[in-house]
Amino acid sequence: MTAIDSSIQLVSSIDEEKFEYKQFNELIDQEESIALVNQLRQSKEWEEVIAYEYLSASARAHSLTATTLRGQDLIARRPVKFFNKDKTACVMAIHFGKNLCGHDGVIHGGLAATILDEMLAYVTIPSLPNTSGFTANLNVNYRRPISSDQWVIVHGELEKLEGRKAWGKAWIETIDQEPVLLTEATALYISPRTPGPVTDF
Repeated sequence: MTAIDSSIQLVSSIDEEKFEYKQFNELIDQEESIALVNQLRQSKEWEEVIAYEYLSASARAHSLTATTLRGQDLIARRPVKFFNKDKTACVMAIHFGKNLCGHDGVIHGGLAATILDEMLAYVTIPSLPNTSGFTANLNVNYRRPISSDQWVIVHGELEKLEGRKAWGKAWIETIDQEPVLLTEATALYISPRTPGPVTDF
């Protein structure tokens, strides 16, 4: 067992203590059946990291996605997250519960935008000066409704780097063998002129 495997098992046990319900164990089984997750776990080109582990205790406690939206029928299980070697690409599997909706049965568009914005941060900030940056512009296109109570895959890629500016693209798709595009976004991230918060993903 590798160190990351041990860490992930520990995190899972902590999550399970916090959210004790049948759904948690069902989500573990579902996660292990996602073909792309298994493929990335076997690849030497990708590294699995623990989602939200980079946050300080205070930042995690006040985080929208790491804490506020965690729980039964919300984001019940930590997303499964992978980086390529230079952190210019990221893939994440996440389960959206049934209580994250705008229209009944459809995930709120604001949540989709939030998840994409975070993914875009993952693939742009590591390449910016001092690994520090903020969203300057975010464009979201909603292609199809995202049904609630399902796993989806979120992809992100760095597209261009120019001094203190980084451009990226990200998209949410189904876990099907032939994925269906659900929502996509592009963003510009800018590193501050003066030293800002350092983010080590």
